[in-house]
Amino acid sequence: MKLEKIYFWPQWFAESLSSSKRLPINSTLISKLGRANLYLWRALNIYDDFLDGAGQRAKLPQANNYYRRYLEIYYRLNLDPSFYRLFNRVMIGLDTANRQETLKNHLKITAGKINLSKRLPRFNKFSNLAKKSLALGLGAIAILYILKRPRKKLEIEATLNFFRYALAAKQLSDDSRDWFEDLTDGRITAANVLVLRAAKRRRLKLDLNHQPEIAHLLFAIDAAAKICRDLKKLCQQAKIYGTKINLDPDSRLITEIIGPLETGLVETTQFNSYWAKDPKKML
Repeated sequence: MKLEKIYFWPQWFAESLSSSKRLPINSTLISKLGRANLYLWRALNIYDDFLDGAGQRAKLPQANNYYRRYLEIYYRLNLDPSFYRLFNRVMIGLDTANRQETLKNHLKITAGKINLSKRLPRFNKFSNLAKKSLALGLGAIAILYILKRPRKKLEIEATLNFFRYALAAKQLSDDSRDWFEDLTDGRITAANVLVLRAAKRRRLKLDLNHQPEIAHLLFAIDAAAKICRDLKKLCQQAKIYGTKINLDPDSRLITEIIGPLETGLVETTQFNSYWAKDPKKML
């Protein structure tokens, strides 16, 4: 069975350490942490479908099983209590983000017409976009605890911040790709909220069934450039923290997570520059 890239993140982090610092980490442990990432990734994907209202009940026991196996791997590591305090904070952040998304970030849509009377949520701190997935970076933190590195607290903070900004960038990229689908389903994201704000500011009515081109024009004119700027900042922040934990530019964590985002950013910027000259070409 083909493994998702998420499985290899702990391995790539271990490979970024010098061979002498990597000695206590055996391949069996790396494999366990990779499986934990895989279990959590698959569980979150199923749970997300339920949060979006499209979940299949038959898959829920499978998601619970994945989540249980993820937790089991980590709690069997028997690490320092401070690791589990951090672990619990990250997991609480995941639960809080899911709850906020369920309660606040939904639109009222009738026959394709969006009701913009409600107050729109703000996404001022883009690093918060990583809360739903930050647990996927805990494998690297576990490795640091196992190694008992000097100045461990500073390295732990920098490592967690690398994943925080990298995962926030990935989430914003995903939101920008799925902005119209999310809008149609009534989900408010960091990407399509810019379209909604632009419509309110311009006093435009959004009818996704009969005039979807208005939403597309607003995305091209008002949203795309800002999303590109924010994505660039998040990628830069991730690379800054990557430097602090001695990740080489050719580290797999950089090339496999940040690299595709930056490539897409360049392509999107070129696309937006072309259409911005004459937005009517979008019609």
